Amino acid sequence: MEKYGDNFWYISLNNKRISNRNVISIQVKKNYSIIELSTEADPDIIDQCKLIYLGQGFFFDVEIQKELAKHVRLVARI
Repeated sequence: MEKYGDNFWYISLNNKRISNRNVISIQVKKNYSIIELSTEADPDIIDQCKLIYLGQGFFFDVEIQKELAKHVRLVARI
């Protein structure tokens, strides 16, 4: 049984929709999407959707928020 909060968080740089049974939630923004998965993403999905790993745990965990802020700043420059 999975522990609550052990989800994997990614940011997608091309806003492609993932049709995967492991997707828990997707937050679509203008230039990127935040994706929550119950398991790690497959390498082909990572390449296809240009996913960047943010971390594992709760969305508001400090490390996940730091990674998210870092990548959002980079996306804003593009």
